[in-house]
Amino acid sequence: MHPMVVKNLPPQRTVLDDIAKLYTAVQESLIETFKNHKGAMYLGLDTWQSPNGFDVLGTVIYRMVEEDKGGFHLEAMLLDFVRLQKSHTGVYLAETVQLIVDKFGLQDKIYGIVTDNASNNQTVIKEIQTSWWPHFKGESTWVHCFAHILNLIAQVLLRPFGSHKRNWVIQTPMAKNQMQTMNARIEMNRSDCKITVELEDEDVNDLSDEDDDYDQYTSDSCKKTLAKFRAIARKLNKSPNSKAHFVEICQDLECLRPHNIARDVCMRWNSTLTQLFSIVRCSPAILEWQKDHKHGPSREYYINNEDIHLARNLVEVLEPFYDITKQVSIRRAARISDIMVFIDQITSHLSTAISDKKDEYPPALRNACRAGLQLTNKFLGPDEVLGICQQPTGTCKQVPSAIFTLYRVAMVLHPSFKDKYFKLAQWKLEWIQESIRLTREMWESQYKPPPHATNSQPANAGPKKPHAGILAGLAGASEARGGSTPTNPLSMWLAGGLNLNDDGGPVNPLKWWMRQQRSGNTHGGLLQMALDVLSCPATTVDVEQSFSFRRDYVSLRRHRLSASLVTRGMAVSFYAKNGKIKSGVLRKWKLNKKNEEKRKGKGKSKRK
Repeated sequence: MHPMVVKNLPPQRTVLDDIAKLYTAVQESLIETFKNHKGAMYLGLDTWQSPNGFDVLGTVIYRMVEEDKGGFHLEAMLLDFVRLQKSHTGVYLAETVQLIVDKFGLQDKIYGIVTDNASNNQTVIKEIQTSWWPHFKGESTWVHCFAHILNLIAQVLLRPFGSHKRNWVIQTPMAKNQMQTMNARIEMNRSDCKITVELEDEDVNDLSDEDDDYDQYTSDSCKKTLAKFRAIARKLNKSPNSKAHFVEICQDLECLRPHNIARDVCMRWNSTLTQLFSIVRCSPAILEWQKDHKHGPSREYYINNEDIHLARNLVEVLEPFYDITKQVSIRRAARISDIMVFIDQITSHLSTAISDKKDEYPPALRNACRAGLQLTNKFLGPDEVLGICQQPTGTCKQVPSAIFTLYRVAMVLHPSFKDKYFKLAQWKLEWIQESIRLTREMWESQYKPPPHATNSQPANAGPKKPHAGILAGLAGASEARGGSTPTNPLSMWLAGGLNLNDDGGPVNPLKWWMRQQRSGNTHGGLLQMALDVLSCPATTVDVEQSFSFRRDYVSLRRHRLSASLVTRGMAVSFYAKNGKIKSGVLRKWKLNKKNEEKRKGKGKSKRK
């Protein structure tokens, strides 16, 4: 630094004190902002461990912010980072979350919570439900992170081919050169990895009853396939001479670039897909390179055309998961109205892989797809609940339909879907009726406008003449579909046509409803309900990415920062990069505090 800069730098103690004051100033500003917010808010939760051993709970609030010119943007704002001082039991986590929510005064504004699939989160939801948050209905407004579910399904698909090794060492921090193809942070500490593997063990063991030919589905040759690919990547990474010889062969055979085999990373299935891509891309060179006894791998890691064919098949199966993961891993992008479409895409994709149309797939891969489909049904909708399990893959576990309330309501209120999407997806009639019932129940209990009081009565008012025959049947059907009156807003909404864009695809639902708001059409209370439900997040990506600000404050080496300095410093780093620390905010806050102290002093002197 320039000597003049060094000379005018404040002391370290002053910097630490100002960080704490900035932390308080920004949070006080957020509290005032949240007081004026109208509409639903959603809470995102996740945990992280700092390099010096502090367990930290991160909380992010999701909301739709209306702009002055009639526009809007979806905001994911950090509430707080809090150190966890006890075992991560559901009860303790729930108490900590309640303290944070009480601090910001959001008890009456939170409509739902989004978390990952850790087992203690269910206890968290049950405990918070007893806190009398008026709009939080427990499991019916609990959203499982869709990105984590995709991760679990993909890992189950890879499991028969030796992708899971319990003796793998989880290295932290990850090396900088490791492939990171997903935008979401999927780093997991040892406890996270353990939870995930145990979950998958339970899921796979409880899948459909396997027949006597199950051994052929997980033969030793299939289990060793991915191990061979990892050995080849490791050889090329550790041996510069082997890498140079391999590149020469790739150039001679005109293989596509890059001339390298990507390395696989524990607990990152997307890195396995990247490795499979590179195996397929450089397969002619690998077959030639492995013949070299000096530079090639050990004979036990030789691959053949069957291994390459399996790699191509795995790429076909996994690529849709990667594409969907990229879509849901964009900050503030994934909303629950999109998830049902993704669910149908996944189930259709896996069902096709299992069916006879894919006879070229080996039995091991088809059985892996069957396991993936059943895990999909467990988390996202068994056939008894959602009706998207289209293949005879065994008995799906029963999941309470309340878990999927927000998903169903979001589809009904989507201007391009409504109940028509359910019919096109061939849902059973009772499933469609249940979705409409859940939507009507939410509207009547929270959004139905009060009846307009009137003192005037129409002339010659008298009892209505009862209809007979077909007219009576039509009236009954109308009331059964629309509620108490034939002009019920929900019935009118469902009876209307679908709203599509110029290409015949679905419109942006939030933008469509905002246009309705600007035109003054509230749709009988459905407007606010749609904005609240459709703005619900579908992943914890924003919570996970909030931890990325640790790099700006917490050194990767162990240090002496206290827990409060770590959490407050990370929070200030987040606020600064998200434009929440305006110029002069610290000076203004200090001045206000000084004036408050003066007023208090004057009040005491007057009482004396």
